[in-house]
Amino acid sequence: MPTEAAFPAVAPPRGRRPKDMAGGRQELLAAAICAFSHDGFERADLRGIASAAGVSQNLIRVHFGSKTQLWNACLDAITKSASGIISDISRIASDESRSVYDRLCDAIPRIVYFYSDHPYVRDFVVRHAADRSERSTLVTEQLIHPAYESCRTLYEAGIAQGIIRASHPALFFALLSAAANQPASFPTVLRSLAPEIPEDAARILIAETIIETLLHGEPCPPQR
Repeated sequence: MPTEAAFPAVAPPRGRRPKDMAGGRQELLAAAICAFSHDGFERADLRGIASAAGVSQNLIRVHFGSKTQLWNACLDAITKSASGIISDISRIASDESRSVYDRLCDAIPRIVYFYSDHPYVRDFVVRHAADRSERSTLVTEQLIHPAYESCRTLYEAGIAQGIIRASHPALFFALLSAAANQPASFPTVLRSLAPEIPEDAARILIAETIIETLLHGEPCPPQR
């Protein structure tokens, strides 16, 4: 599945840039997303972010102005990364020329693969969505709510047809999101449990297993 690469994960360069060199914006964003995802807003340290990015700390002020503005820039970059999959799921959900079951079989692997390809989106949302702050509200408004609305009508149709056995589409959305949000170490952990499962097949197989477990109806062709 093609994915949006609006904010590719980049490895911060080694060494430090001269203080008067105004580059490093993308490196700072990459390092800041990692820090905010791992430590949260309050514990993330600007000096550590600059060090991880290989730039001088004063470039945070040059490019972003403050810690809050840096966090907002991270959220904007992540929102841009997620815009493609949200559009794809909305398009699939609204395609009434296909059966509800087929559309679900198309949508679910795309969601699984997106999370696998964009772990920083998953980690950032998980860290900030429930911290009871204005940041939580922004994450909900810019990421969680649009993602839910892109598939809500499809899940409602699945529930109405008995394909999805849930009392509300939001509950299915939460369950699917949790199942799709596997950690980066998932293929290795799975292989330690079942050596016969190749690591490079893990995400395909977890997508198929989610479909087989959560949907009730005719089997879908594999979405690979």
